[in-house]
Amino acid sequence: MNEARHWDEKAERGSSLGIRITVWVYRSLGRPLARLILIPIVTYFFVFGRSERRASQAYLERLATTPAGAEALGHAPTWRDVYRHIYEFGAMVLDRIGFWLGGPEDFEIEVHGWDELDRVAEEGRGAIFLGSHLGNFDSMRLLAHHRSPIAVHVLMYVEHAERINRVLRQLAANDGRPPPQVIPIVPGSVQHALEVRSKIQRGEVVAILADRVHPHERDRVARVELLGGTVSLPEGPFLLAGSLGCPVLMMTSLRNGNRSYEIFVERLADRLEVPRSARHEAVRAHAQDFARRLEALLLRAPHQWFNFFAFWDEDAES
Repeated sequence: MNEARHWDEKAERGSSLGIRITVWVYRSLGRPLARLILIPIVTYFFVFGRSERRASQAYLERLATTPAGAEALGHAPTWRDVYRHIYEFGAMVLDRIGFWLGGPEDFEIEVHGWDELDRVAEEGRGAIFLGSHLGNFDSMRLLAHHRSPIAVHVLMYVEHAERINRVLRQLAANDGRPPPQVIPIVPGSVQHALEVRSKIQRGEVVAILADRVHPHERDRVARVELLGGTVSLPEGPFLLAGSLGCPVLMMTSLRNGNRSYEIFVERLADRLEVPRSARHEAVRAHAQDFARRLEALLLRAPHQWFNFFAFWDEDAES
């Protein structure tokens, strides 16, 4: 099987032209027609995206082997579940465009954990928000629109999502809106870590996706349990959060339907304790706590898990 084992080895799928066509349809003809063109796009990727289709099938089958996962799916996974899985990803991308073109006020949100967000603002210590590729992490912009007294920055590996990010930056510039506040991860450099520290010291928030191992972190992973299997999570986000001594929260946003999101905010710790004498063990414990909470949310929306590669260690090795 000659397929990419790691997510970063896969070329970015799609094209700038395809994204721009979707943007044009959304802007000129409206969201309903933009949703309609998702069908041929999703069908194309379902038919020709062999590795994505296989990864989706493997994930759904793993989910079905756990009692809670089987209950969440309601039946043994079929090709219809794979198609729905890919469709949910397309709908998420469409909503990212909608956050810019239609305006965040066009979306309904229900937030579980507003009190934690208020507490972060009152404490003034800054905070690290840990997220994942479950649901739509970009809906943090909805929170910022509705109520956000704190500046929010996103630390991310941008190379493999450059097309969509470039289009969103251009949309922001064309519409006179501030661009997404992104801190790019630069492999082999500590500049992004220094920038994160500066933001936290100013009492601001830095959001990090903590469920994918970046290329320069493959020798620094924490192996934890998820859905009855073993996965590798990056140690970096937990080490960084521990070194900053600030509150650490987890945020997940699940799509409830057309223009509707349910956002969950949980406090993982007032500060992550990572003693030097037992650094790896402490990080693994924090990563396992993150994975445990992630699994509980994943069971709420099993088709919104957007890691289309061999995520489980045993799947990657087979």
